[in-house]
Amino acid sequence: MDLVEMKEFAVKSLLEVLQELEDAGLTAENTLKEQRDIVTNADIFVESRIIERLRAEYPSHFFSSEEAGEAVIDKNVADVYEWVLDPLDGTINFAAGLPWFSTSLCLKHNHELAVGIVCIHSTKELYSAVRGQGSYCNGKKIHVSATPSLAQSVLSFMLTSHYDEQQTDDMLHIVRNLSLKTRGLRLLVSQAMELCLIAGGKLDGTVCIKSRGFSSSAGALIVQEAGGTVSAIDGGKRGGRAASLLVSNGLIHDELVRVCNA
Repeated sequence: MDLVEMKEFAVKSLLEVLQELEDAGLTAENTLKEQRDIVTNADIFVESRIIERLRAEYPSHFFSSEEAGEAVIDKNVADVYEWVLDPLDGTINFAAGLPWFSTSLCLKHNHELAVGIVCIHSTKELYSAVRGQGSYCNGKKIHVSATPSLAQSVLSFMLTSHYDEQQTDDMLHIVRNLSLKTRGLRLLVSQAMELCLIAGGKLDGTVCIKSRGFSSSAGALIVQEAGGTVSAIDGGKRGGRAASLLVSNGLIHDELVRVCNA
C-alpha cells in the first residue's frame, strides 16, 4: 500500500470529522475514567467517526485508540498495518475551556512508525509526516530548532493524574533540576501538540515519565522527520506502550539526558 495515499485519506477523514465535531457543538460533558482523569462526549464522537471511516477504507487494518483500547493483532498476519488514535489529547484542557488539545493519528507498518498526523484544534495547524519524507505543517516543511544548549532552551514537561506518588516525585525532581539549567519550562499537557511544537522549532524539548503511545506515536515520527531526537529518559530506545519519553531538537539531547538523570 502507498503510505502517501493512506496519509492523504487519513488527513481528509480527520478534517471531515473535526468539522463535524465543530458543527455538532458538543459540550465537554464528561465522565470519570480512571483516578481523576475524564473522557468527554467529544472524545467518543471523534474516535468513533475516524475509526469508522478508516475501517471502511482499510478493512484488514488494526485499530488502537485511547478510549476503545489496544488492538489484538493476529500473529498470523504477515503484513500488519495498525492505526493508533488519540481523539482528544488534552481532554482535561478541552473540558476546562483551555486551548491546548489536539487529535493524534498514527499509522504503524509492521510495528514501525510510518505516518503521523496531528491537528491542533485552536490554531487549525495540521502537522504530518511520512517515514523518510520529512515533516510538514499546513503543507510547509518544518525543522526542529537550532538551539545549541540547555541554558538557551525552552522545554515542556508532563504532570498528569495518571502518575502515582512515586512518578510524581520523580517528575518534580527532574523539573527542579531542569528549572536551574534552562531558559524556561512550560506545562501544557497535550503531548501530541508539544511534540509538534518541537518539530516546528517552537519548543526545544519535552520530558515525560510515562508516555502513552496513543498520544505520542504520531508526534514522535513528526519530530524525527523534522530532525529531532526521541528516546527514553535514560537516553536509550523507547519500549512499550507506557514508556518514558525524552524528545529534543537533537543538539541538546545528551545534556538533557544528563540533567534528567542527575
